Amino acid sequence: MEQPVLFSGVLEQDIAVVRDLFRYDDTVKFRKFENQHDPTVQGYIIFTEVLSNTAVIDENIVRPLLRHHFNTIIQSTLIATVLHRVIHANEADFVKDLDDLALHVLIGDTVILLDGSKSALFANSKYYSTRSIGLPETENAVAGPKESFNELLVNNISLVRRKALNPKLKFKFMTLGKVSKTRICITYIEDLVDQTLLNELERRLKSFEIDSILDVTYLSELIKDAPNSPFKTVGSTERPDVVAAKLFEGRAAILCDGTPFALTVPFLFLENFQANEDYYSHYFYASFTRILRFVAFFLTVSLPSLYIALTCYHKEMIPKNLLLSIAKSRADVPFPAVIEMLILLLLFDLIREAGIRLPKPIGFTISMVGAVVLGQSIVTARIVSAEMIILVALCGITSFLTPKLEQEILVCRLGFLLFGATLGIYGYALASLLLILHISELRSFGVDYTSYLPLGKKQQAKDVFIRAPWWVMRMRPWAFQKNNIVRFRRKEGTK
Repeated sequence: MEQPVLFSGVLEQDIAVVRDLFRYDDTVKFRKFENQHDPTVQGYIIFTEVLSNTAVIDENIVRPLLRHHFNTIIQSTLIATVLHRVIHANEADFVKDLDDLALHVLIGDTVILLDGSKSALFANSKYYSTRSIGLPETENAVAGPKESFNELLVNNISLVRRKALNPKLKFKFMTLGKVSKTRICITYIEDLVDQTLLNELERRLKSFEIDSILDVTYLSELIKDAPNSPFKTVGSTERPDVVAAKLFEGRAAILCDGTPFALTVPFLFLENFQANEDYYSHYFYASFTRILRFVAFFLTVSLPSLYIALTCYHKEMIPKNLLLSIAKSRADVPFPAVIEMLILLLLFDLIREAGIRLPKPIGFTISMVGAVVLGQSIVTARIVSAEMIILVALCGITSFLTPKLEQEILVCRLGFLLFGATLGIYGYALASLLLILHISELRSFGVDYTSYLPLGKKQQAKDVFIRAPWWVMRMRPWAFQKNNIVRFRRKEGTK
């Protein structure tokens, strides 16, 4: 790298420019030095106290600068000598410009200015203080790895790298946020990913300007295909093994400094019903639990709408004894069935939200007490019927089986309920048709959102409603991989 011209070469004048850049920031330290063998070799080192390893600075930067014998080095080559022969750092280079200088100081590097030099150097002296790698909190699994991402980008990259010890696994860095200067990392496997996908991902990340990126979900909202759709077209996970599995299928992932989650693209609708544990347990059990998730999504979205439609418009479709039981329990309830349902759904969501936001010991107690005490009290007070309590509780339980669709379920359930309350069973059918049409028209980075649903390709059907054995799933998903499609084959001479 050529030496960029940044300064005048007059030390005190140049350091005044840097001091002005970091004025009112007492965490940035300026330390002047002078070589003990040649007093003409002098300068400043600049570092951030809270982000730098001061022991590394003392031993590998300050000590060599003070004690090195420069002899008769000419001024024009002094800074190059310091870079290549003096400082001890695993990463060091010339600073490109003042913005680059500020960035290196603020990420924990040490910047070196020398008297008579119009360039500056940076040397790696970062010190990372973060929580340790812990257990997944939102994607728990009985079997499989027990580690999750944390807020430090380098840790998250190392977790992914350990899953694929292959030079084809690539990491490409970008900086986003005019104020925050947040580092993000695009990762992919070179031989498996479609170059068109990478180009489109980079184009979308460069298509906007924003002041700050505090979480990777900022990017999810900015780069998704259908920003007004309740369904997400960008995946999110806190597990390194899930990211690695997506990369092995030919997808790309985005890691962001300061957040313990990663994004994966493209993301398909059926992934909402897949869990990482499906691939760590026996395929019989994995297939059964996956089918349960599909049934649970149908129940949690449809039950309120169907109940209102049948009890209000199509009573003849309900068995006589059940109809009499419902009529008896609702005899003293003052509200219409649809209002009663809305009250209970809102109450359930309030209790759930309170349980999430409060501290864990209190939150669990509030959830249990709220569910039991309030449920019993409102039935006794004849505000709602007992059947309605059972129905809403069943909807709540089934919604927990598809946590990736939590937000989508709230929107769909309310929409289905309003259609069913307005038009009866025909309204439910119309809502179902609109939902199917909406999902069918979505795309995720050029891939159909429902790519797995058409079962014309036999190989794709092996990981949709069921999870087939590994020796049967020989091909990578065709939606992501066009060339290197075979992922499993038997060796010759084996059974």
